[in-house]
Amino acid sequence: MPESRYAVEVLHQQGSGSSETWTVSSGYCVDGEYVLTAGHAVGPGRVSVRLWGGVTLPAEVVADGGGKADLALVRLLGAVTPRPPRVRVAQVDTSRAALLYCQGVGYPWWKEGDRPAAGPRPRGRAQLFGEVPTAEGPPGGQLTFHMRATPGERDALGASLWEGASGTVVFAGDGGGGEFAIGVVIEHRLRDGASAVTLEPLTAVDRMDPANRAAFRGALWPQGSGAGPGRGRAGDLPVIAGTAYPHPGPPGRPERMSVRRLLVAAVAAVVLVTGTLWWSVRQDPLIDGLTPGEGVKVTLAGTTDPGEIGEWWVLKDPMPTPGPDTEIPRLAAAHESAPMMDQAIRLTLEGNRRSTVVITDIGARVYDRGPAYSGTAYEEASGGSVDSVIVGLDLEEGSPRARSFDGGHGGGATLGKHHFDGSSLTLVRKEVASVTVSAYARRSLVRFSLVVSYSVDGRMDSVEIKDKGGRLFVVSGAPERLAGAYSRTPGKQNWTASGTARSDFAARMVETRP
Repeated sequence: MPESRYAVEVLHQQGSGSSETWTVSSGYCVDGEYVLTAGHAVGPGRVSVRLWGGVTLPAEVVADGGGKADLALVRLLGAVTPRPPRVRVAQVDTSRAALLYCQGVGYPWWKEGDRPAAGPRPRGRAQLFGEVPTAEGPPGGQLTFHMRATPGERDALGASLWEGASGTVVFAGDGGGGEFAIGVVIEHRLRDGASAVTLEPLTAVDRMDPANRAAFRGALWPQGSGAGPGRGRAGDLPVIAGTAYPHPGPPGRPERMSVRRLLVAAVAAVVLVTGTLWWSVRQDPLIDGLTPGEGVKVTLAGTTDPGEIGEWWVLKDPMPTPGPDTEIPRLAAAHESAPMMDQAIRLTLEGNRRSTVVITDIGARVYDRGPAYSGTAYEEASGGSVDSVIVGLDLEEGSPRARSFDGGHGGGATLGKHHFDGSSLTLVRKEVASVTVSAYARRSLVRFSLVVSYSVDGRMDSVEIKDKGGRLFVVSGAPERLAGAYSRTPGKQNWTASGTARSDFAARMVETRP
């Protein structure tokens, strides 16, 4: 099973100075200088790896899933002693229902220590152990890892105590003494339970583009599996099957239980059910992404995606003239980029089981402002329809708060008074409401989160909402001049050059009335 000394923390820094933000995830040294982790654990900014014992090494991302798999491969820019051996990988036989015993070592939030002078808090290790039901998992081919350990408390603000365990590499045995990596922890889904996490299987490498797939199989696949067409795929990996009948005795002949053992089992079942009911009543979810807490449930339903109709997407760096096969999502996945001028964030709000919840405000917490991206911008032109928006945020205000729209929505609209100064959003028990927040920037690149303020039982509270994987939302204003700008009609192949000056985008900029 995993060697604990090769389980590491993956640190991702964005911004600097007072606007510096960090995320902490887990990873595992898989072959000398390489670390395997979750794709959402890294991104634009500085990446480093903290070894057990406190030594921190700079690192660089050499491959990721490109939006097709939540996996990343990081190269250490320094030596680990002793040199980590090459990890063996395998695929799980999901063709029949069985249980596969698994283990991993990660760094979840609940193992957090004291904050040092700079950087994120160092964390203690947690040994994750339990079973993967081989026929279970969410859509998309992921696996569900049911762990036997559950933290005893939850964060007061609702952040999952398994935050930071993303990137943990999970190992399983083949029953013959062999140990293999089978997947990486990527998500804690509430509906799966407090001690169940989602694994991205290593077979997801098959979904990647050729360059990323080659990097992953070069570091992970068995030596000699080849790198030519059709090689280095999941079919080259050994297959691990779980145990269909984990209890002693042949199938169809269950062990007979004595009256005493039956009574003990019945009492245990009552305690388990009672405890489960108490826990579910006590814990009303307050969700940042998919994490639990108290008060109101807030689910991030979606954001502006690259290539979304009618939305400009800008790259930090210039790009060549696009051809017929140029796709915005592919460019955005491969380069540092952001939506330009506005970012639509869709939230679902749900009241708790016991009390009426009143949403009193929605605002933005700005972490960083900088120069707008001035590379190449792209737009899949709109046919004229614009999605309905409830509130807007002017990110260039000192303390952005939700404003109502005076007139139309979308680009070129005007933001009026603060929406919640004269109104509120009331959620009766378990009532659900959908809110779309459009966040606008005219000149700057802004990294931010949303803050939903609410009142429940006379108590004021708030929850911070970030993008998937705990990342900050980002939107870029229009620079003085872009390196290039191109637009095309959906369904057409040819791109048309557009104006590149800020004045060319003036009609899309949102104004704010005092």
